[in-house]
Amino acid sequence: MTHRVSVGLQLYTLREQLAQDFPGTLDAVATSGVMELELAGEYGGLDGPALRAALAERGLTATAAHIGGDAWEQDTAGQVAFLHGVGVRRAVYPWFKGEGPQWAALADRLERLAQTLAAEGITLSYHNHDHELSETVDGQPVLDLLLERAPSLGLELDTAWVHAGGRDPVDYLRRYAERTALVHLKDLRREDGGWRTVELGAGEVPLADILAATPPGASVFYEQDQADGLASLRLSLAYLGTLG
Repeated sequence: MTHRVSVGLQLYTLREQLAQDFPGTLDAVATSGVMELELAGEYGGLDGPALRAALAERGLTATAAHIGGDAWEQDTAGQVAFLHGVGVRRAVYPWFKGEGPQWAALADRLERLAQTLAAEGITLSYHNHDHELSETVDGQPVLDLLLERAPSLGLELDTAWVHAGGRDPVDYLRRYAERTALVHLKDLRREDGGWRTVELGAGEVPLADILAATPPGASVFYEQDQADGLASLRLSLAYLGTLG
């Protein structure tokens, strides 16, 4: 690698465990050696300041958070207050599925939201899946269209889904280095005619090349959509240790 990258955890990986035992799962995350978290989902009924305190007690820090489109549209001010309370300055728009003109309309909404959040000291990034790479509008991959049409929008590049979408994640990391403050590191392989996310090193994504191409200063989060909870986390962290 050209520079050492510290890898955090996207909490979506442990959503089932967190729903059953939120504080106990945080304890296990802390003992795993992970220090940096990306938030997603529910947080044991805690508000922003209480969640920040719960993380700090365990030596954990949340530096980014996924917040869906409905939440932004229903209560933008409330989401901003939550982010300030937990101390997160990087918000992520996690998902959208559309066709043709809907993508351009989304880009315009994201540009307005990014400008609103910037006034609050918060950046907004878009998290891709595979369809933003495999689908095009006027010959242009959807992800490129979004970034071109929304210049205030950052990128959280989910490198595995770039691979699944038939594109080169290393190329995208280099092309959008200045806008990529967040990276998802996951692995996947083809199963039953589709894709399954697996522990790091158990799939076909070029993880070492991705880490080498990650822009300096970007936060990298391990994520596994289909995971065996903490066992998957430990296996993936052990794999990362072999990369040196």
